[in-house]
Amino acid sequence: MFSHLRRALVLLLLVLAPISVAGSPAWACSCATGFDPLERSEVAFVGVVEDVDADWVGSDVEVEFAVESVLKGDPGSKVTLITAEDSASCGYGFVEGGRYQVYSVGGATSSCDGNELLARMHREVEDRTRIFWVGSALVLVAVAGGLGWLIRHPRKTQ
Repeated sequence: MFSHLRRALVLLLLVLAPISVAGSPAWACSCATGFDPLERSEVAFVGVVEDVDADWVGSDVEVEFAVESVLKGDPGSKVTLITAEDSASCGYGFVEGGRYQVYSVGGATSSCDGNELLARMHREVEDRTRIFWVGSALVLVAVAGGLGWLIRHPRKTQ
């Protein structure tokens, strides 16, 4: 009886442990602080992300913005900037439909440049949250069902 319970607990830990790990970001990027992002940038604007296109190699992301207002420089009505794909490389995680205040140098931007999310499409955020919780509930139901089956059907030893 105790060996089945031990196996069930180990199975439960193996299934549930990645859930908490998957939700927490790993930060390896280190940024300087105490600077004025507008002064440091070549181009600054407020715009809405129209497209986020990851490079097929997987190191850079091209982000296309529809410019609403210009704070510095002359970006035009549309601008495409490069950022690193992951936050560990100081990439900024732009989301399609999000409205941002963006600071850029040399056609690129990063999480260290002072970019700021001003508004996000609420439906997209709600959908991602709902998917996470429904998926978590399904995993818990599957684990509970498996544990119940293991407890009710112990292995017969000879």
